[in-house]
Amino acid sequence: MRTPYLVERTTRAGGSTVATAGSRPVRQAMLPSTAAVLKELMTDVVVNGTGAKAAIPGAVVGGKTGTAQHGVGNAGTPYAWFISWAQGEGETVPGVAVAVVVEDAAADRADITGGGWRRRSRGR
Repeated sequence: MRTPYLVERTTRAGGSTVATAGSRPVRQAMLPSTAAVLKELMTDVVVNGTGAKAAIPGAVVGGKTGTAQHGVGNAGTPYAWFISWAQGEGETVPGVAVAVVVEDAAADRADITGGGWRRRSRGR
C-alpha cells in the first residue's frame, strides 16, 4: 500500500521535475500467500460460479459478485455489484481491474445479483 497524495509531481516552468510523490510502499496489504489464494478463489468464481458472464476467451479473469442492502431497514431495491480483474495469456499481472455497481435495477428484488439478473415469467 502506498501513502495517498494530492500532488503527483512538482515541475518547473520548463517542464523539468522538481519533486515527485513517494512511490515507496508504506506497508503490505496482505501476504503473498493470501493474495495467491484470493486470486485462485476469484478465478473460480468466473470459471465455475456466479461470475461466469465475465469470462473472456484467452484471458484469466477473476471476480466477486454480490448484493448490498439499500435503504432504511433494507426497504430499498438492493444494489448489485461486481468486482473483477483480467490478465492476458502469458502476462504476469492483471492488466485491468473493474468495479461495477448497479443501482435501481429494473428487476424483481429476489432476482438482483452481482452476477446478473433474470426476468421471471409472469404468466405472459
